[in-house]
Amino acid sequence: MAILFYDTETTGLPDRHLPLNHPKQPHLVQLACLLTDDDGTERASLSIVVNPGVLIPPEVSAIHGITDAIADQFGVASNTAVAMFDRLAERASLIVAHNIRFDWALMETAWARLPKPRSLEEAHGARRRVCTMEEACPIVNLPPTERMRAVGMNRPKSPKLEECIQHFFGERLDGAHDALVDVRACARVFFHIRTLRDGAGAQRHLTREGADA
Repeated sequence: MAILFYDTETTGLPDRHLPLNHPKQPHLVQLACLLTDDDGTERASLSIVVNPGVLIPPEVSAIHGITDAIADQFGVASNTAVAMFDRLAERASLIVAHNIRFDWALMETAWARLPKPRSLEEAHGARRRVCTMEEACPIVNLPPTERMRAVGMNRPKSPKLEECIQHFFGERLDGAHDALVDVRACARVFFHIRTLRDGAGAQRHLTREGADA
């Protein structure tokens, strides 16, 4: 089974009240993808700066480091980025991202701006999708924020990638918000959680065998 991990950096946050192809919807400024075997062996990787064709807000550039000048000099057209994602996704049985709802919405928006006969959902929606943020949430088990408590949400806070890396490996995630750094961290978290669950399943099996003996 081939697995596609991906991450995006953008000009802002999607607005669910606007059409996907609305000019005020955010634009891609970086796309990173990692295609692996089921055992985690890397088979293809991609990291490209995307020229959004609009100004990147300075406060957003401060997060991911991609400025208008960088996008103008090194960025590819959005349709090129979408085509690359499309070809990699065609090879995958499983698509994984950290906070996949956000990244999927961003790819839907980029896709909707192109004269394609199919939507992203029509092209790749049948593929199983996994969110490492959701999978890690009950394991990392961070306390709810004050804002969450104020509205009666007492569940664990959704962990950022850097919080997952710190929890699982005791390491800092250097270079966070570079899409390729984030996508490799996402893959690392995914396979670690799967190993934890495989081990827990084996332990439960051994416990049942002991009880039956």
